[in-house]
Amino acid sequence: TPRSADEAPAAVGPASVGATQGAVRVTLPTTMVHARVFAVWLLLVLAGLAVLAGVTVAAFAFARWAGRPIRQLEEATHRLAEGGAATSVKVTSGPPEVLRLAAAFNTTAARLEHLLASQRAFAGEASHQLKTPLAALRLRLENLEPDIARPARPSLDAAVTETDRLARMIEGLLAMARLEEAAAIPVPVDVGAICAERHRTWGPLFEREGVSLVLFAGSVGPVTALPGAVEQLLDNLLSNALRASPSGSTVTMELRLLVPARRSLRDARPAWVDLHVTDEGPGMTAEQRARAFDRFWRAPGAPKGGTGLGLSLVQRLAHASGGEVTLHEAATGGLDAVVRLPSAEPPVPPGGHGFGTRPGPRKREAPPLPA
Repeated sequence: TPRSADEAPAAVGPASVGATQGAVRVTLPTTMVHARVFAVWLLLVLAGLAVLAGVTVAAFAFARWAGRPIRQLEEATHRLAEGGAATSVKVTSGPPEVLRLAAAFNTTAARLEHLLASQRAFAGEASHQLKTPLAALRLRLENLEPDIARPARPSLDAAVTETDRLARMIEGLLAMARLEEAAAIPVPVDVGAICAERHRTWGPLFEREGVSLVLFAGSVGPVTALPGAVEQLLDNLLSNALRASPSGSTVTMELRLLVPARRSLRDARPAWVDLHVTDEGPGMTAEQRARAFDRFWRAPGAPKGGTGLGLSLVQRLAHASGGEVTLHEAATGGLDAVVRLPSAEPPVPPGGHGFGTRPGPRKREAPPLPA
């Protein structure tokens, strides 16, 4: 048997020398064998790690080479989706498939930019070019009034009304074209002060038609909206309400602050401000309210003078300001137009009891409006 763990028998066999018999045992140390085996295993491990590291570096370099143009395409796509300029992507390296994808994207972006520019140019130029002859046409119609026989006066009045309607339609198209061209960012605005100012402006017009205009504006704080958007929203809604309201009725402007209930102490959700413009006119059916925001659509039996662009512009302005607009049946039987805009105040912190100073505007998703 070996005398230690580092020794091992090499050969054992009988031996005979003359009359004496015995055995020969040869013992070899195993340290050298173990060292050689360990060296071989270490060499194999190091070689495997070197090969793995080389493969990893090569794969990482290939991934960066192949992923760089894809990241450029992703960034350009995000800019295009957010309304930015359709700039081409300069991709000079990468797999052939990615190069073909970049070329197709550049072609699509250039064509889209050309179509949008053509659409904006046509809307703006056509509207500007039509304003001057329309003004001249209206002046000529008014000058014809002394020479028109009394039985033909209603036809002349109808022609003047349609001319005014066409002029308002052109103004609406101009406003939409400016909205598409502008890249304005929503800013905090004092919606209460704007409502009071529009109430003073529209009050005499409503009194002349025998309609009362009432304002209920509590302390709701500022909202975030595009510059001038709230004024345009109110002007279009009040104009529609005035045309739909019979003499002796009331149109109500009301501001309501919506503070979502917190589900936990750590739940602090932003507040919203609802702007209601309610009339006592004939109202709309559910199907008509669903189509009311389509361009140039007018409800059957709607009063003369409308263009079908007012509510569409209101919806676009509300969306661009981060809000929403819906139409509901009013309790008085008329129409309740609700514009929901994000509050410019930050959410109430856990344990807080009021609003603080807003750190800056941020994009928020409007909660669903009440049905």
